[in-house]
Amino acid sequence: MNTRDFLPKELTEKPIFTDEVWEECRNSKDFMPILFEWYKYIAGMCSKLAAISKDSPAIRKIPALNYAILTGLLNRCARLMTSNLRLSATNLYGETVALIDRSVHESAVIVQWLCLNDSDDGFERYLASGMKSDIILKNHILTSISERDGQTLVIEKAMLTSIEDFIISTGLTEEQIKETRPLPDLWSMCREIGFSERYYIGIQRMGSHEVHGTWTSLRTHYLRRDKQGEYRLRDLDVPPHENQFMDIPMMILYALVKFIECVVEDDGFREPISSILDGSISEMRKVISEITREDFESAPE
Repeated sequence: MNTRDFLPKELTEKPIFTDEVWEECRNSKDFMPILFEWYKYIAGMCSKLAAISKDSPAIRKIPALNYAILTGLLNRCARLMTSNLRLSATNLYGETVALIDRSVHESAVIVQWLCLNDSDDGFERYLASGMKSDIILKNHILTSISERDGQTLVIEKAMLTSIEDFIISTGLTEEQIKETRPLPDLWSMCREIGFSERYYIGIQRMGSHEVHGTWTSLRTHYLRRDKQGEYRLRDLDVPPHENQFMDIPMMILYALVKFIECVVEDDGFREPISSILDGSISEMRKVISEITREDFESAPE
């Protein structure tokens, strides 16, 4: 029996659309019915592949903490994508979907960077980068306690205990965390894994508008101009944009390809999954090409 026969339906049951659906989307210039189903399918794949046990005979021997980081990041992506599906099901909350997208994209980039480098150093840099702020907070708390001649507040004790627990969980000492090199910035990661600066600018830098609430974000999602040119508050009526349902699924597929290449050493198990992922990338590209074909025609004068 083919190994593919044992794969879960979350991987094998890809979206299929009738000619009528395609024609309706072309006529209305609204491809969200197709994109929504692909988004849902890819989120499900991400969740299922993240759940592969590190003890599976198909998985190569990899430090448990490193594997937890990779699968945890993928689980984060899958869960945030699921949140986006729920939000966008009503054709609202486009501003919130865009905000969540920025986080999904960053985690997917980190997965690819960690898999590309595939070294303990990369994973230690990931762990240490996340803990440096905790140590700064710890030192502020200890300073406050010292200024009170050693009297510790209940909330301070709870915070110090929590921070220490997280430090221990990294397998690094506090001194190692302080001395470990930080992670590269996101543009450097994107460059290393093969994405262009234009892609980084379009996805990450433009996505930061939603994170920081810049004027671009306010004008796009939170304000509108009336007939007199005055700015008024915009109501809860922002639909998700098609781009949001094209970019994130593609980035997740790329991350899953790198993840499977990195952790699965059994050819009989890896090849069927890689084939599904490669096929999904190919089909998503066809959908995107259909949607964007007019975008690359010469603009009228």
